Amino acid sequence: MNLLKTYFLYIKNPNEALRVILQERSLKQACAGYFAATLGWVLFFNIGDGLSVPVLIFKLAAVFAAELTAGYFIASLCGLFLDFSRIKVSPAELFCLVGSAGFIKGLLIAFALVSATVPDAKLGWFAPIALAFVFALQLGYLTRALKRVCTIGTGKAIGAWLFGFLPICTVLFLSGIFFIWTVSLLF
Repeated sequence: MNLLKTYFLYIKNPNEALRVILQERSLKQACAGYFAATLGWVLFFNIGDGLSVPVLIFKLAAVFAAELTAGYFIASLCGLFLDFSRIKVSPAELFCLVGSAGFIKGLLIAFALVSATVPDAKLGWFAPIALAFVFALQLGYLTRALKRVCTIGTGKAIGAWLFGFLPICTVLFLSGIFFIWTVSLLF
């Protein structure tokens, strides 16, 4: 099924659309979502910077690789959390679900365009709010999708998606401790 049919099916019947997305497990559709997220990131942070074509292609490739890696990481840890909860779901299905959520980051393109066309408005202070809004929308979409697919509660669905942040927070915390320790040894 192509992307537009899936989109219109989601508008009409979200449960059926999610079932189709997970049943097909289309790597092509997932990668399209990850690339939409890539475009959102690159344009959000670089619009109006006058990038050359090779630099733009390099940034797109690097961010696309980062998006795919994040998708693998999030899908695997969410699957691990759900498996601990005795809920069977395929990591490939979760990877496709995270990829479909990448289209939400396309909203960053709209903010970047508004920000670039109205430079006198000084919308730079609004960027963190736009990022938080897009992340909240994406988490909401993923939570509702997981609730519909696995028939679990909201708390467990949010916990499954946020389970990936636990290792990241641990690494950041330990890095901070080692940085402070290193600086204190130097002085």
